[in-house]
Amino acid sequence: MLKKVSVKRLKVGLHIHLKDIPWFKHSFFRSNFKIKKSQEIDEVQGIGCEYVYYDPQRSDCEPLQVDAKVKPVSKTVNRRDIKKKKSSELRKRKDAYINTEKKFLSSAKQANRIMRGVLNGQISFCEEAQEMAHEFASFFLKDIHTTLNLINLSASDDEALYFHSLNVSILSCMLGREVGINDSDMHTLAFGALMHDIGKAKIPKKILYKPSVLTKPELEMVKRHPLYGVGLLSGMKSVNKDVMKIIYHHHVRNGPSGYPEGISFKSIGLLPKIVAIVDLYDNLINHRVVEKVLTPHQALANLYKSNAKLLDEKILAHFIRMLGVYPPGSLCELDSGEIAMVVSIGDNPLLPDVIIYDQNIPKNEAMILRLGADIDSKVERIVSRKDLTEDQLQYLSPKSKIGYYVDSKSN
Repeated sequence: MLKKVSVKRLKVGLHIHLKDIPWFKHSFFRSNFKIKKSQEIDEVQGIGCEYVYYDPQRSDCEPLQVDAKVKPVSKTVNRRDIKKKKSSELRKRKDAYINTEKKFLSSAKQANRIMRGVLNGQISFCEEAQEMAHEFASFFLKDIHTTLNLINLSASDDEALYFHSLNVSILSCMLGREVGINDSDMHTLAFGALMHDIGKAKIPKKILYKPSVLTKPELEMVKRHPLYGVGLLSGMKSVNKDVMKIIYHHHVRNGPSGYPEGISFKSIGLLPKIVAIVDLYDNLINHRVVEKVLTPHQALANLYKSNAKLLDEKILAHFIRMLGVYPPGSLCELDSGEIAMVVSIGDNPLLPDVIIYDQNIPKNEAMILRLGADIDSKVERIVSRKDLTEDQLQYLSPKSKIGYYVDSKSN
């Protein structure tokens, strides 16, 4: 339970809450934190309030027993000016984040329209799909510094195939770059990954989206979707054989669990192996059934512990290194005790960009903060959705769907 404390009795080690003070009236980027240096006490006193609150359970000490002298506030005014300038920079970062989301939503609609045209056998749509995939490869891979951003999306069953295909295409291109494929293969990978599950459109929805366990005949039908996909594109001369191999081979595994049967894992190429990893990962974190959704951190652990021997382990190692210690979408507790969500990975994978749950800051004003730079905090541990309150889940909106983007940074 929070206790009221005079600003004259603050000391280093107290975990304080500025819960009655508007965010724009103080110099801090969050409204509750542990005091780590005396300058922060000066800044709190410079706000002009008589008291704040502190959390005894999260504090390292008790308040002073007697009032301390309050210092002049001139430095605090300067800090507020710095905060205003920094806030402007942070808002630009968030605006870029929102603009990227709009780009993805627009691309998903475009993919939906084009793939429906391909399903109807219209060659012009197939050519348009290839151009769109090439545009992805160019747009998302043109910059030196690449980051993965979490975007909160929602998709109905009718849209799920297109969102998943787009996610797999974008993330496959990122992984392709990580392993060093050339431009020609990148274009093939982008298009093949976009089309990898197009054969599922030939499977009845009542089977494809069945909530209960599939019967053996139903499962066999689902396993035929690579063959259906190749059949759909076989009459289109503009589709090269390497694209067909991605579609046909992306479920082949290093063992008997993969399909189609009778294909040696060693015989398939690099591109299908890339798509196999990304396809499995996206299905784990964007599962249709909410109860089965894994956090990105859990999904990577699943790939490593349960699927590594079935996949190409060298490519999987690249994938895990690319996503980082705290993949976008990870929910975490900071060393301050605050709950946050990772939105992107910067130069230091241990200090990602996060959104912090703060009930005193409106959700639409929550900023994307870089740990170690914007705030002096680090990740203490990863948490799961079940560890959060409903308010925290709604505030952070961990996702109904996750998308992957490049956060452009020019040379």
